[in-house]
Amino acid sequence: MANRYFAVGHYSVQVPFVFFDLDDTLVDRGRAFPECVSRFCRLFSLGEDVAAWLLREMYVRAYRADFSRLREQFALPEPAEELWRGYCEAMAEAVMCSPETLDGLTRLRAAGWPLAVVTNGAGDIQRAKLRRTGLLPFVDAVCISEEVGLRKPAGGIFEAAGQLLGLGALTGGWMVGDSLQNDVHGGRAAGLRTVWIGGPPGTDEADHGAGTVAEAVELILATDGGADV
Repeated sequence: MANRYFAVGHYSVQVPFVFFDLDDTLVDRGRAFPECVSRFCRLFSLGEDVAAWLLREMYVRAYRADFSRLREQFALPEPAEELWRGYCEAMAEAVMCSPETLDGLTRLRAAGWPLAVVTNGAGDIQRAKLRRTGLLPFVDAVCISEEVGLRKPAGGIFEAAGQLLGLGALTGGWMVGDSLQNDVHGGRAAGLRTVWIGGPPGTDEADHGAGTVAEAVELILATDGGADV
């Protein structure tokens, strides 16, 4: 099972590989977020005022410290850690990874491509999503900003992911993600080719634009074919 210390070993020759963003790339965090808030509020019997606060404050991302703020803001009796764990579970239950996405990852692995998730966010919640959606067996490494102390678009997080895969360099790799700044611009600056999920076909911002991960996999395989590892 992949974790932040897992690496597939050093390759004697450079092989093509793919880094994938997690939120709104491999899983549908944007769609799931309102459902997560509803689940969380039901779990702790919280009202619409708390739901509105969560929808505003956690819209981009949530961290453990946010639940100390939540507890103080609404004088909640539950410990902040219990609230955080409940939120992580609610989000993990709400997000989905499509069968087509899993099929795409399976195709890349069958062709010998090392795969890693490179994501900004808190380790607890990102790993909960990966476990609940069944994604962990489909990737070789997981690189999370909170755990490595680096955030996309900084080049260091891509280098850290490469080290987890046992790669000597980032030559020949791809970054697939929905964020123009974090995934596309960050990936390109790190020397990666990029597929922008949600980007238009023929875009100059990325090497390719694609509507889905499955489409991105088709484009990558059409460009590079299989990997002889």
